[in-house]
Amino acid sequence: LRRLTERHKCHALQLLTGSSDSYGALYGLPHQDGLRTQLSWPSKESIIQCEEMRYYPSVFILKAGQVVHINKGRLHAFRKLAPSKLIETDCHSDLRNEVLRTKEQPIEDICFSVAWDWMFKGVTDNGINREVS
Repeated sequence: LRRLTERHKCHALQLLTGSSDSYGALYGLPHQDGLRTQLSWPSKESIIQCEEMRYYPSVFILKAGQVVHINKGRLHAFRKLAPSKLIETDCHSDLRNEVLRTKEQPIEDICFSVAWDWMFKGVTDNGINREVS
């Protein structure tokens, strides 16, 4: 998502996750999947709602050799492509079905991600805002 104000970040997360705990999703440390109820992936409808709010979400599948840079402080989520079908309402279902339709044999490709996750644990609002700008 593009850079958003605090209020709009929380609203976007509510739309995308269907959860009222947008604060926890926004400020919880990354990769703590097993520590709370796992949120569902966005639906096609939630993507449309975000577009209507001009949050400009990007939904895509990286192909072999492609990379993506996610700017500092931007809301993001990603998952690896698997050969299984998704429910029809999932925001990635059409893209995944297209990839699976063009593969000779739907097996799970080797995929890896290299990420540098950072978390600024400042003590003042100004310090935190400066770090994520």
